[in-house]
Amino acid sequence: MAKTLYKNAVLVLPGRKTGRGDILVDENGKIAAIGKVAEDVERLCAVSDVSDFLIMPGLVNCHGHTAMTLVRGLGGGLPLQRWLEEAIFPVEAKMTAEDVHAGAIWGIREMLAGGTTCVADMYDFPGEGMGRALRETGMKGRVCRVGLGFVPGRLEDCISFTREFNKGAEESVLADICIHSEYLTDEPFCRALAEANKELKRPVHLHASETEKEHEECIARHGKTPIAYLAETGLLDCGGYVAHCVWATDDDFRIMADKNVTLVHNPTSNMKLGSGFARIPRAMELGVNVALGTDGCASNDNLDMFEEMHLASLIHKGVAHDPTVLSPWDVIEMATINGAKALGAEKTTGSLEVGKDADFAVISLLAPHLTPCLDVANLIVNSMHSSDVAATYVKGKCVSMRGILPSRSEEQAFNSAVSRLGLAENMV
Repeated sequence: MAKTLYKNAVLVLPGRKTGRGDILVDENGKIAAIGKVAEDVERLCAVSDVSDFLIMPGLVNCHGHTAMTLVRGLGGGLPLQRWLEEAIFPVEAKMTAEDVHAGAIWGIREMLAGGTTCVADMYDFPGEGMGRALRETGMKGRVCRVGLGFVPGRLEDCISFTREFNKGAEESVLADICIHSEYLTDEPFCRALAEANKELKRPVHLHASETEKEHEECIARHGKTPIAYLAETGLLDCGGYVAHCVWATDDDFRIMADKNVTLVHNPTSNMKLGSGFARIPRAMELGVNVALGTDGCASNDNLDMFEEMHLASLIHKGVAHDPTVLSPWDVIEMATINGAKALGAEKTTGSLEVGKDADFAVISLLAPHLTPCLDVANLIVNSMHSSDVAATYVKGKCVSMRGILPSRSEEQAFNSAVSRLGLAENMV
């Protein structure tokens, strides 16, 4: 890879700063310089004039089930438990590693096209499916073997998978430990996984307090909320990132802040399923790191992180009757550096800084809905769409460019998986 200079872009920088400048990317895909680059340096680079573009950090999707592109929109209109049991679980039971790989590739292409450079995924067949798809496409990510208490041998599988996947792995794609939830595991499972994690030392990825029913039933079982119960088992001792937390209490937030556990806000999914939405401003007041996630394509039904930013911004203003709640910068940080922190990747991604990987989205500012550009942060959160992304770079390599669609072989594999799962007859 040659040194590349991106000249005169509008840059979104740490410290909630914006301005015009250059980005120099070195031969190793690292950001070598930001700002005005000297002419003698420029002469040694491939130069790209990006005067009409904005460059911002790549988005970090902290909670997804990427291969659920295969069931996009399935079971729409059902509440969570019926949606899972009647629409989703029966189809997922038929999935093979190749199905998951095909669905994962499709979802990754969607995310990369929309400026997302890293995803934390929770799905079965993580190595053969999602891990392979991440490496093939160049996207960064975290995978996991989903902890389920009712599956024989799953505890040992979770532990061995995490250990083996991370042997010699690059930081770009790693495995974290995972349980699906409190209600699909039991206390011995959680304690044993927590004990094993003293060696593995990985953050935990899980769902908690997504619905009022789930939250209250956990209290009835254990005398504690899901967060308090899981903290007591030791499962949060190495930190982690927890999706939803719609019904989490102030005490839950205090535990999360103390344990370095991120709240992953999923506004679209939580509203579509009628679950409600997390009390994000209060969580932030109590010191919780908040990131954003799309959840899966059946409960969203897209992987558009710009849409998540927009909804996250609007929801909490409306509830509080206060337009100052959650500034655009708060939301941008949720989608970038806060997500990187959640995954323990803030030293390499999540912001445009010298020495970090060149993970960024390039967005044209010429579209009518993006002009005039009077307030960059406001424009990103309230005007931009994933379709505005012209190109996405991971470690300095262009991994997606507007107008370039998935390959014919990827399309065939995806359609074959949809057909094999018995869903083709429902397609229009």
